[in-house]
Amino acid sequence: MALNARRPGIAAAVVATAVVALLSGCAGPPPGAQPDPSTRPDRSETDVQHNGPIPTAMRLEDGVEVWDLTGTPSVEAFGVDTDGESPVRNAVAAYSSTDDRPARFVLPGDRVVDLPVGEVIVTVDDYPDGLTDSSGEVITPAGRSFVLQVEGPTTSGAAAGVAAYRDALEAADLPTDGADELQEKVESIPSIDGTETSERLGASTDVPVPDGMSAALSSRFRPSDTTPTFRMQLFVSWEPVPIP
Repeated sequence: MALNARRPGIAAAVVATAVVALLSGCAGPPPGAQPDPSTRPDRSETDVQHNGPIPTAMRLEDGVEVWDLTGTPSVEAFGVDTDGESPVRNAVAAYSSTDDRPARFVLPGDRVVDLPVGEVIVTVDDYPDGLTDSSGEVITPAGRSFVLQVEGPTTSGAAAGVAAYRDALEAADLPTDGADELQEKVESIPSIDGTETSERLGASTDVPVPDGMSAALSSRFRPSDTTPTFRMQLFVSWEPVPIP
């Protein structure tokens, strides 16, 4: 099933396919608390590049990078260095590796998405007064916005790309309608003039989460490529939370 990129009242500025509301609980220890050193990722083991504080919402379990997304988002949870800026504007925490590494994303409701990843990117923006469109309608409530974008594995070839997406959906216990949609997009390639567009095509599937939270697993490709290369992505974002 196709994902609606925004829910009503969520920021148009958020480049994601999902928007997530304020959750109860806490993603890791309270602000200012130091994570248990035994749970800190061993950089020599994971070969992950990150500049910023150690995230309290991430731990390493048997070589798997585990992100706990069941709590309220915070800069401490995601290891975001805001550099003392206020309001925060486009503060980014990126966790990058040359090779894909195993990762697990734990969502509310015992929902788990396992995905090899090359990058996990968290973007933070403050909207002290919210945002409105030209008609005056509020499109982003006042508060601090968090968006998590996961760059998953790539797969070359139409058949392999569709199969990989279907496998990922099944592994996450999600309906496979999105893989059927992706197949339809692949079959439409001959009707697309590759010299006129490099826009990515693909499909996106909602990941069931509580009201106010939204997440999606997608696969996209460029029809202009001689051999299509499919990129798997996971998006999660939160409705703005109060600015500290």
